[in-house]
Amino acid sequence: MVDINFVWLHSIHEPDFTYYDSVHDWWLLVQTKSYAKIHLPDQDVIVPPDTALVFPPKMVASYEAYDGPYANYYVRFYTDEDFIEKLNIPFGRPIALRSPESMDHLFEVLSKEFFTDFSYSQQSMGMIMRLMVMKLAESIEDTSMTEQQRELINLRYDIQTRPDYQWTVGEMARRVHVSTGYLQSIYKKQFGVSCMQDVLNRRVDLAKEYLQSSAYPSQKIAQLCGYQSIEHFCRQFKMITGMSPLQYRKLLMIKAGKENDAE
Repeated sequence: MVDINFVWLHSIHEPDFTYYDSVHDWWLLVQTKSYAKIHLPDQDVIVPPDTALVFPPKMVASYEAYDGPYANYYVRFYTDEDFIEKLNIPFGRPIALRSPESMDHLFEVLSKEFFTDFSYSQQSMGMIMRLMVMKLAESIEDTSMTEQQRELINLRYDIQTRPDYQWTVGEMARRVHVSTGYLQSIYKKQFGVSCMQDVLNRRVDLAKEYLQSSAYPSQKIAQLCGYQSIEHFCRQFKMITGMSPLQYRKLLMIKAGKENDAE
């Protein structure tokens, strides 16, 4: 079980702010929103905004403002579970957040649950805390990536979220700062599929969603999925699925009819 003791957003302190606690019986998760000096057992470290720190119960937590007012988000909580230890989160050590906006959002949701106290808030807060710790683990893993791997992941994210864009191998290669031939080699090695096949697969997946959830004609769906001609769309859709968009939609209607009859 996870029990939230307190959560606070936009905590702002004077430039002479210092924090020291060695007797706390709760877990403490801090996300800095300004520069801060962290006092580690072996040295002092200056960290930038959007650095996270996790302190388990009884561990010395010591940090202070650096070069101006100090600001942070933080949550104090109790837990009898080992989900933090299982993810090998380093305690008391700075963690550079890869996606601070995601952590910001989780803090906001956690704060709302804590202060509104709905009937299921306790369960919700426990799930949110697990997500926050997973985000920390993602950030730690990200530090072991090369810059090229990070650029490939960002490229694939854009492909998955914007399949309608007019992607070309040349533009993808420029984004990763490699030649077109090398991009195709490293992309397939990283994700198990060529970059243009990845675009095609995502476009067809998106088309399936439109065919199932909308009454759009094939021409409209083709445009929404990034195709400039209906013929090209139908040809690629059939190559992937083995049927035309119209046949796929009819199959969905038949399946839906059978399910309704079964009910």
